[in-house]
Amino acid sequence: MDEIVKYHSNSLLPATKQSFLAEYAPAKCLRAFQKENTMALTISSSAPTLGSIRREYSEDFQIAYVSVWIVNLNDFVNALRKMTPEQIEETATILVQEYPYLNLADINLVFRKIKKGEFGQLFAEIDGMKVLSWFEQYAHERMRTAADISMSHGEKFRQDLPRVSSAGKENKIKNQQAIGLYILEHAKCQEK
Repeated sequence: MDEIVKYHSNSLLPATKQSFLAEYAPAKCLRAFQKENTMALTISSSAPTLGSIRREYSEDFQIAYVSVWIVNLNDFVNALRKMTPEQIEETATILVQEYPYLNLADINLVFRKIKKGEFGQLFAEIDGMKVLSWFEQYAHERMRTAADISMSHGEKFRQDLPRVSSAGKENKIKNQQAIGLYILEHAKCQEK
C-alpha cells in the first residue's frame, strides 16, 4: 500500500538517462540521422525534441546533454581559443530555452553543418555567440522550410477539393440572400 509507483509516460525515450546517453551520443546521432540531411527531413523526423528530453528527465539533464554536443564541437574544431566549461554550459542553457522544438535530427544537422563549414570557416576561435547565431540562422531557415511545406500541403488540399460550378455559386448567393431577407423580416416582426 505504501509502495511508490513511478509515472510511466507514453514517451519513446529510453527509460533511464544512461540508456538515453548510450543511444543518443553525438557520434551515434551522426550515424542514426545521416539520412535526415535536409530541414524538410528533420521536420518530419520522429527524433526526440529538446523539450521532450526536459520533460522526461530534467532541465539539468537537458542542458548537460546539449553541453555534450558543444564539447564535441569544441574538441572537433582546431581553433586557437576554445570555449570554457562555463561558456559551454551557458550556451547550452540558452539553446534549450530558445529552441525546445528542435529535435535531435535538427541538432545533428546543425552541428554537421558547423563542422562542414557551411556557416563559415572557424579560424581563431569558437564562442557561444557564434554557436547561438548559427542556431538562430538554422531556426529561421527551418521556419521558412516548415512554412513552405505547410503551404504546399494546403495547395495540394485546395486542388483536391471538388470544383463548384458557377450555377452552384449562383444558388449559394441566392440562398444567402433569401436567408438575409428572412432575418430582416423576422427582425421587423419582432419590433412590432
